Amino acid sequence: MGRQGRHGLTLLLLLPILAACGVREPRPVDEASLLRRGQSRIDGGVNVTLTALTDRESRDLLGFDVASAGIQPVWVKVVNSEPVRWFLPPITIDSDYYSPLEVAWRGHRPLAAEANRRVDARLERLGLPEYVEPRGVASGFVFTNLDEGIKFASLVLVGSGAQAPVRRFTFLTEIPGHATDFQRVPWDRLYPSSKVRDLDEAGFREWIESDVPCCTLGGDRRTPADPLNVVIVGGRDVVFPVLARRGWHVTQTLSVSSIWRTIRSSLLGGQYRYAPVSPLYLFGRPQDMALQKGRSDVNQRNHMRLWLAPVTLQGKPVWVGQISRDIGVRLTRRTITTHKIDPEVDETRWYLLQDLFFSDGLSRYGFVRGVGASSPDQPRTNFTGDPYFTDGRRAVFWLGLPPETPRRQLARWIPLRQQGAPPPDPAAAGRSPVVPAAGGRP
Repeated sequence: MGRQGRHGLTLLLLLPILAACGVREPRPVDEASLLRRGQSRIDGGVNVTLTALTDRESRDLLGFDVASAGIQPVWVKVVNSEPVRWFLPPITIDSDYYSPLEVAWRGHRPLAAEANRRVDARLERLGLPEYVEPRGVASGFVFTNLDEGIKFASLVLVGSGAQAPVRRFTFLTEIPGHATDFQRVPWDRLYPSSKVRDLDEAGFREWIESDVPCCTLGGDRRTPADPLNVVIVGGRDVVFPVLARRGWHVTQTLSVSSIWRTIRSSLLGGQYRYAPVSPLYLFGRPQDMALQKGRSDVNQRNHMRLWLAPVTLQGKPVWVGQISRDIGVRLTRRTITTHKIDPEVDETRWYLLQDLFFSDGLSRYGFVRGVGASSPDQPRTNFTGDPYFTDGRRAVFWLGLPPETPRRQLARWIPLRQQGAPPPDPAAAGRSPVVPAAGGRP
């Protein structure tokens, strides 16, 4: 046998050993721990708990790494005290979820058929059942796309029977191990209750137009930066889910790790959905939370900074914010490098309006006077010298949780699937295309 042949045989013999280096003995599910850290929702006689696993918990559970492949197990437990069989479609948690055997394949080892069969069997046992029986309990995992810091999920339960009742449970849970902007904020201590003014709509409009400054302040806390062009009405338990539903992600705080990931994404490409943003200032502090919708890399993204305001509107929290679109990177004397923003900042405001409209969470919207108009011929500039122009208005959004009833088509399909019938043809169900309204954008 030649040298190449011997090397090939040696490599072949070593493959099972090398593959086993990435595999460890899985641990049993610690349901008590998942319940403690999970978030529960109750509707009628149905109690649903959901917990998103950290990378380490995921590896302990499965015995092999799936986080590096962008997979995150989410544990779901349903306690049903009603005389109804509820179907549990995992697609409502993540439309691009992974099947148990798809995940199991990532734990397979070469030349280990019996061990691989055990992995397959275990993953199938871990999967969420298709339904929970009347007055029964069901629990298991849905293998979702990986999220960091915050996990948004919405589980829809569809009942059996002629009426096919529907229940929706919405979750927004924190995932330990990731430092994000909003997690550092002492929400309960931002404003003493005696300092928060509750306004009616007339007073609210006057406050926005007269008391809110034109712009954020830059890093020196003196120089005007980006314009304050967004106002949102709604609590954190409403604002987060509505934005998360449309793919907005929280940002991580500035650290060695997050800066390195940002540089790598900028130079080599690849998404970094949680890339940090530089601090801007309002109400004497940096943004309370920053959110972004990334594209192929961190040089191109929509991002929004929000501050909780010292006023409420008829008891509802108010957020003042700034939204802009990063379109590239450039050099600057203030910060060495910075993102270049789209100079037409109103376009990004228009983007947000569209996004919120299709979230099903937008109750009302309107426009009020704000920063003041500037033209392409005579633009304003932000803290790092980027020019921008605007009609000078602020968009005001009233947000509410999306409707609780999803498409009736889903309710019809679930019982049919259990009988082995194919899903009904959407065209036959009388669905019509969405026709946009006439006229240009606001």
